[in-house]
Amino acid sequence: MTHIVILAGGWGVRLWPMSTRSRPKQLLSLGGDASLLARTLARVAPLASPERVLAVTSAFLRDLMAAELAGVPDARIIGEPVGKNTAPAIALAAHILVREDPDAVMIVLPADHIIGDDEAFRLALGRAVEAASVESALVTLGIVPTRPETEYGYIEAGNAAATEGALLVRRFTEKPDAETARRFLDKGGYYWNSGMFVWRAERFLEAVTSLLPDVAEALGVVTADPGDAAFEPQIEEYYDSVPAISVDYGILERSENVIVIPSDFGWDDVGAWSALGRVWEVGEDGSSVSGDAILVETADCIVHAEGGVVAAIGVSDLIVVHTPEATLVCPRDRARDVRRIVDELKRRGKW
Repeated sequence: MTHIVILAGGWGVRLWPMSTRSRPKQLLSLGGDASLLARTLARVAPLASPERVLAVTSAFLRDLMAAELAGVPDARIIGEPVGKNTAPAIALAAHILVREDPDAVMIVLPADHIIGDDEAFRLALGRAVEAASVESALVTLGIVPTRPETEYGYIEAGNAAATEGALLVRRFTEKPDAETARRFLDKGGYYWNSGMFVWRAERFLEAVTSLLPDVAEALGVVTADPGDAAFEPQIEEYYDSVPAISVDYGILERSENVIVIPSDFGWDDVGAWSALGRVWEVGEDGSSVSGDAILVETADCIVHAEGGVVAAIGVSDLIVVHTPEATLVCPRDRARDVRRIVDELKRRGKW
């Protein structure tokens, strides 16, 4: 049976100050009618009932996330006492699912991505579920690249797999420099790593046992079911002992029989302010605006006004963000450095 695992523990720090500790990125709408989290859930509703959805988030955010996960039973929303990256979170979800359904196939999705074509997305997931079930493979969705992007990891594909439309993975590459990304695009056969995965839960736990034995051993303390009184103390013990490691580095890059499903469904991870220029409507001056803004002789800016008017005169290539809590101004090509502001806020005890 197919189950959905939604990873909803991130903070979206590169979208500060719109994304904050009390209102992280997955709770923002970013131009849609509902939050990114609610849209993620609605997108997979035809594939699994709410009872077969498991969400993993920060314990601090758990109540906020529950309000957006309509119909998902409260016990199916797991609060991490501390974030340890994706591998421990996905391993915990797999451990829970295998105990409930030994044949579980899990679709693992971030809570905060934008997808333009829901039907094409579900078709890609269908091929991924087939590959995970029939070929007992670890499967990832690879996005057909449209530009030499340096903010995404890349997947190099090889020969065709047995499942129609699926390819064997040759290697993963972390975020490349501009020249390498351009070479990947020109050569072809490379796909953006979307961070969306499909596999049999039992198969994934076998990989955890082989490649991340510390995580596998730590899972042994989790014997209670979600919702039981003993479950949360066991989760705290588990997170106390597991290392912080991503599923890409800990499992996928070191595994055999990894398959990629080349996909094109209008995907964007909206990882930084620069991405909003691809999501929000672009005006004749090249600027993307959200909220009440006045732009005079201004071009190619990204402007977000919340709780007041933002006015700009004679500037270009800037990101200007105003919220009731804070104001951000930076060059458009420095969007990735917004994380440094959040690091300083944490140092000052203001995050």
